[in-house]
Amino acid sequence: MAALLTATAFVACSSDDEIGDPIDIIQGYTLPQGNASAEANARIQSIYDKYGSYILYEFDDKDIFWTQITGIASSGASTYKYVKGDPADVDAMLDFLDDIWWKYFPESFLKGGGLPYRVFIVDSIYLEKDYGEWGIQKYPQNYYIVGKAIIIGNMGRVAEMSDYEKNTIKIDVLNALWTYYTSNDILGTPEEFYTISDYTTKPEMTYNPNTWSYYYTDEQLAALRNRGFIPNYSSYGYSVYSEIYMKYSESYDTWTNQDPKYYDYKYYLAQIFNATNEEAAEFLKYETVATKWNIILNYYKDNYGIDLRKIATE
Repeated sequence: MAALLTATAFVACSSDDEIGDPIDIIQGYTLPQGNASAEANARIQSIYDKYGSYILYEFDDKDIFWTQITGIASSGASTYKYVKGDPADVDAMLDFLDDIWWKYFPESFLKGGGLPYRVFIVDSIYLEKDYGEWGIQKYPQNYYIVGKAIIIGNMGRVAEMSDYEKNTIKIDVLNALWTYYTSNDILGTPEEFYTISDYTTKPEMTYNPNTWSYYYTDEQLAALRNRGFIPNYSSYGYSVYSEIYMKYSESYDTWTNQDPKYYDYKYYLAQIFNATNEEAAEFLKYETVATKWNIILNYYKDNYGIDLRKIATE
């Protein structure tokens, strides 16, 4: 399985495997791995030959490394765990990964680090929290990224998933990968984006003494859009609390206590990845929003061959 490993300690369970603290590793794998179909094993070999990345469905416990979240039991000491998948499901999982991920990125990008060195495919991933006398709770996850590896779950379900479920997982995984790509300098960010809006002058909100809270009048919300600011995406619809600026009191607001540049770009990406064309049109009628929106789209299309809106709407 692995050509060279440094040793560490792990705990294994009969139905799942507990992941220990991450360590440095020099590692190679022998392909084909196991009892997946001949077609699936050939696809995995082709992916390695083309991109230098391993798609792994058979591995020892020591091959996967996750950061364990420490804490006391009563506060929810946490550990990430996984359950291996059935080799019979590898074909469907490869189709799924191509459908939600690989097909949206050009070969040159995947060869340049867009496909991590190791992609572990498993039946399930979950965060296990030990609440002591209140018991153990398991929280399912779609993925986990650590180092140059990504672990993706749902292997036993992908063949039966609805389009809605697939799309939800697609956006979840690609949002996480976008952070991985930018933090590892695999993708850049368009600096021009930050030259359009004023990040110094605070927006205006109105105080409602009946609710002891601040809100945007129609004019104030339009002014916010004209400055080029849009809210974070929410599948539950509009909320004033999703806006980049929220005033909670005369002395506390998000502009002062957060980095508006960081959240501005983050909110644009969230809308670009998630918004329907109809939802996007409501923002794009504002010229400054449209300018910033197109800066992002053109940057990734021109420099990397990635069509962000195709990811969102296809």
